[in-house]
Amino acid sequence: MERGIGRAARRAGLGELSGGLGDCGLFLPIAIAMITLNGLNATAVFAGVGAVYVATALYFRVPVPVQPLKAFAAAAIALGLGPAELAAGALLMALIIGSLGLSGLAGALTARFPVVLVRGIQAAVALLLLKAAIGLAERGNWDGLPAIDPAVSVTIAAAAFVVLVLSRRGAMPGSLIVLGAGAIVGLVVGGLPDGVALGPEPVGVAIPDSEAFAIALTGLVIAQIPLTFGNAIVATCDAEREYFGQRAERVRPDRIANSIAAGNVLGGLTGGMPICHGAGGVTAHYAMGARTRWATVFAGAIFIAGGLLFGASLPAVLTVLAPGALAGMLAFVAFEHALLAARLERLDDRLIAVTVGIVTLAAGNLAVGFGVGLALVLGRALVGRRRLPGAGAADPA
Repeated sequence: MERGIGRAARRAGLGELSGGLGDCGLFLPIAIAMITLNGLNATAVFAGVGAVYVATALYFRVPVPVQPLKAFAAAAIALGLGPAELAAGALLMALIIGSLGLSGLAGALTARFPVVLVRGIQAAVALLLLKAAIGLAERGNWDGLPAIDPAVSVTIAAAAFVVLVLSRRGAMPGSLIVLGAGAIVGLVVGGLPDGVALGPEPVGVAIPDSEAFAIALTGLVIAQIPLTFGNAIVATCDAEREYFGQRAERVRPDRIANSIAAGNVLGGLTGGMPICHGAGGVTAHYAMGARTRWATVFAGAIFIAGGLLFGASLPAVLTVLAPGALAGMLAFVAFEHALLAARLERLDDRLIAVTVGIVTLAAGNLAVGFGVGLALVLGRALVGRRRLPGAGAADPA
């Protein structure tokens, strides 16, 4: 009996660890890019994200994802912006999102947010994750490392996807298996990374100048706000309730907004990564085994340890992971998130949600898809109001 209990405890612990690392497919590629291309401080990025993971786990008492601001990161990478502009953007996000949380507006607006638009945003995120997974698989290997044939990389991604699907119904820690296999492939192809040294990268506290704030506001923040509200606040709260039920009682829009603000104050002052929460991350953690707060406590502790132990060497260390493995994780999260988005009963609601997803994918911008979805919802309500009086007058009863 005791042995059986011990085995069950070990399986549960592995499941929680696997679930805590379930969002690595999204987090790691963006973190590596922003450290190497935008000059972010590696210790501040990983230790900061780890600290937010631990804090949110202890406060919300369920797994809550900590993710990069996706549109923000994409724009920063494309524009080649530096740490000052990213820090300014993080602080502006903290000010705006924190204002919504502290004023109670986040909760008030969420209460009036149509469920069909929540599902539409989730459908859009699923499609964007799938697109990112395909792009990651097709790149073969990271820049500067020996090439992996794209066909082989896609095969690795497909195999990782299958492993994760099979692990849904068993006791296999799917994400740990995939990450371990991805590391083995990376080591076989590229060998051990060069220049790995122990110790953190020095972290300081600084406030950007006014020019950095101006660039960040126009180039990064304005486009990110509707995405953050829709996906990181409204859709995140919905996904937490869907997966964790009453245990997610503390996950409320105003509190999530304040959590995002606090994380961005930390990142903005220390040169870390601008962060948010996200419905796709909730799905990633849950689908890969996270059931309690300890899943993200484990993940946070690993990120903090990595940031402090390896510091500036982290980008080189993390490129050991073959991109195909991370792509498979992203594809699996997209699949699970699509199932969440499909939880609509009415055909017209499903059509609106699908339209939001398709428009977002075509435009490459969640705000555009949300705008189209909102127009469709308002148009449907207007048509419905116009039909009611006419229907009543024609009724002989």
